[in-house]
Amino acid sequence: MSAVRGSRGRRGFTLLEVVVAIGLFAGGCLALAQLLAVAARAARLSHATTTAGAAAADRLERLRSMAWGVGADGAPVDEVGLSPPGTLTDDTPGFVDYLDDDGAVVGAGPSPPFEAMFVRRWAVTDASGEGLPDTLRLQVVVLRRVNGPTAGADGSSSWTETVRVVGARARRPS
Repeated sequence: MSAVRGSRGRRGFTLLEVVVAIGLFAGGCLALAQLLAVAARAARLSHATTTAGAAAADRLERLRSMAWGVGADGAPVDEVGLSPPGTLTDDTPGFVDYLDDDGAVVGAGPSPPFEAMFVRRWAVTDASGEGLPDTLRLQVVVLRRVNGPTAGADGSSSWTETVRVVGARARRPS
């Protein structure tokens, strides 16, 4: 005679257990995908901030390295030209350049080229009126393109200030 086996002897999973396991696995995958998207966005922002900071520091050092002092004969030596008003808010030729995503200069002038991802503007002003005789205030602002080269309906883009650095230069004997 053969023994009749009941349902207790069977091995395996029920359909409900399989559905619950698949649901938990899918939820974990969605959470991981969301985490990866947030991490990628943070990495892009970090790259942009680092590039903008390096570009601002580079321009500030170039401004500081220009001759502005007193020659051996006592006459002022001046390679640094003061900027007109508004150079930090408007693209003023001679006080603006445009950079690509890696910080390389791709142009200068009144409007950014298509491949520009950053606008770097600078201002050189006389700080004598603030009680600092023979001193220049040097400011550099770097703006980052927010929505890509063709964000607006007219092909314009929006820009956001990413980095601002301020320095000074005192007149000294050369």
